[in-house]
Amino acid sequence: MEQQLIAYPQSTTLPLTFPTGEYILDLFVNEPIPLVLNIDDFTNVAEADASYSKSFDIPGTKNNNIFFNNIFDVTASSNFDTHKKTRIIVKEDTLNTFEGYLQLNDISIKDGAITYNVTIYSEVVNLKDSIGDKVFRDLDLTELNHLYTSNNVENSWTGILNLFNPLPANSFAGTVGATTTSVLKYPMVNWAGHGTNTLGNFFSPYLPDYFRPWVNALYLLNTIFRDAGYTFSSAFLNSTKFNKLYVDFNISGAAASSDYYCDLDNIIGTYTTSGAIANATVATGGQAALYNLGTDKFTAINNGTEVELFGNLYFNSSSNNVEITLYHTNTTYSANVNSGYVIWNGSTSGVITPGFGSILLDAGDSCWMQIKGIGGSVSIDTSTNSSWVSWVLSSNTNQDMDRLLLGFRGDNSQWDYFKGLIDMFKLVILVDDSNPNNLIIEPYKDWVGAGNKLDWTNKIDESEFKYTPIDGLSREVKFKFSEDKDDWITPNLNSPSDWLFGYNYNSNIEIIDKEMDEVEVTPFSDTYVLDLGNGLGTNVMPQIIDSSVTPAGSPLRYWENNLRILYDNGVVNLPNTYTVGGFTNKNTMLLFSAMDAYPYTNTSDSYRFNTVAEQYSSVITLNTLYNTYWLQYIDELYNKDTRIIEVEAYLNSEDIFKLNFNDIILIKSTRYRIYKIEYRAGAMSKLKLITIRNL
Repeated sequence: MEQQLIAYPQSTTLPLTFPTGEYILDLFVNEPIPLVLNIDDFTNVAEADASYSKSFDIPGTKNNNIFFNNIFDVTASSNFDTHKKTRIIVKEDTLNTFEGYLQLNDISIKDGAITYNVTIYSEVVNLKDSIGDKVFRDLDLTELNHLYTSNNVENSWTGILNLFNPLPANSFAGTVGATTTSVLKYPMVNWAGHGTNTLGNFFSPYLPDYFRPWVNALYLLNTIFRDAGYTFSSAFLNSTKFNKLYVDFNISGAAASSDYYCDLDNIIGTYTTSGAIANATVATGGQAALYNLGTDKFTAINNGTEVELFGNLYFNSSSNNVEITLYHTNTTYSANVNSGYVIWNGSTSGVITPGFGSILLDAGDSCWMQIKGIGGSVSIDTSTNSSWVSWVLSSNTNQDMDRLLLGFRGDNSQWDYFKGLIDMFKLVILVDDSNPNNLIIEPYKDWVGAGNKLDWTNKIDESEFKYTPIDGLSREVKFKFSEDKDDWITPNLNSPSDWLFGYNYNSNIEIIDKEMDEVEVTPFSDTYVLDLGNGLGTNVMPQIIDSSVTPAGSPLRYWENNLRILYDNGVVNLPNTYTVGGFTNKNTMLLFSAMDAYPYTNTSDSYRFNTVAEQYSSVITLNTLYNTYWLQYIDELYNKDTRIIEVEAYLNSEDIFKLNFNDIILIKSTRYRIYKIEYRAGAMSKLKLITIRNL
């Protein structure tokens, strides 16, 4: 048996101070590398471990000192960086038994003899190190930049969101050169909570009240892995169903409040039958700079600016009627140059609320409102109320993903996002034997027992077996999403403790080690989907609303909600219509929900943990996150016949090379799953195997 520790330089940048290519490090004679091959801590449902080596020493030979660039010499500057990855391969005879990375722990010098203490880790451990400090803001998502208009919002529903630029070669958003994508969509979600709603007839002048971007979960994961230098293979993650999960990319108030509106207050004056531009004396809001109080015209600075208007105009009582017209220039649509929309033509008694469908302006185009008396002059009433209008810009600025990530969503941890998916679906992560930078990821239920059957009867030392029951178990295991304390549902649904539809497993075990274990899917929170129509479940919508009271007259409400993940149910028909932003009397929308179908049945898949009916239905489905992805694992863990067997076996490099952690180990026809192997080349290895019911 010949064991080698092959290392690769951290950098190939010239000038080099240590060798390039494979470099065989010296080992102490007759001291094999102690490999710990570990699938997971079977007793801790909330965590998972990966393969590593116990720390071991290698000698400070001339050969090793060259590779480590004499880092032992504190008086010199070494180019070996202990904070960087050092790729290694453990080779035994002609087979690679371990691939991963080396960590230099410390260096000791005794009587002139130098010793390096090192640990080697698998790629799974190293992935967390690679992305653990990275956040969403570190991702380049600018390929998804697009025009934020009602037309493009609707395009996204069917996967044809128009992008500014063709997709590059390394994109996961579509084929190379494509100018549309399906990885960013705008479902209808009640975000602001202050648009009017009468039995499902919604009205809001602000497109962002109901339509904000959601990004495909698989796209995000692929982008995170690519930027970290990894790939993954997964039938589950690449499935059609997983590819319909989307994550919200809500924007923070600081970024949003300056983008979408210009309020014109204190509109005054008398208007003759010849008509004149409405005279506003005060302009406020994020886009006030685009309004000229001298000419009373609003001028766009970006192409594709979608503008809408609403407000209240109070006129003195008069027998004369009033005509309010919106004029605009548009250099793209020449037929509409200087054309006008009559937005009111009627009695002047009381308040007039002008409103109209959206118009599209390009850079340099202007729009203005004209007031004309019919049959005589009309005057604005300034005695009791302030006449005002608000220009609402649905696309004043482009939907710039970098700008969006400057908000709070950019602070989300990349590792927390991946860990949230691991916990939702009880994912198992292993290193691809043929490619250490490729991880194999599958749900536990699909992975366990799916490997080969290996008969190790003749390899076992039968002189000693040690059976132990599973310890470290908890009386209860709680599965839940993170509580979003500012969400409207928390006070309105009596502060649900298992947020939102969590699940508690009670083992009914009297002798326990822990009272409670908790699987909390951080950073995701659950999302309430509410019937806002006639109570028949025909008009449902996700609710992600800040529980705080919005100040009167506030144009938009944005809050820093926890990350959400929902399923794309496609475009649905509504029994009523809505007028939101540029949509007028619209009766279709894109629905996202916690179910994989709408309407759903008792065989549909739920993306909640508990078996509860949705608020808009009486149907209960058993295909929950717990029942589908966690039940088998928990059942195996707590079964009375589950125990650990500790035994020694003589394993060779070929055994380790061919081993998969989901292989079934046969010992005299009894089946076991691998828990942990402490492998020592040329010596007896220590095995921990698990008996599992129905394996």
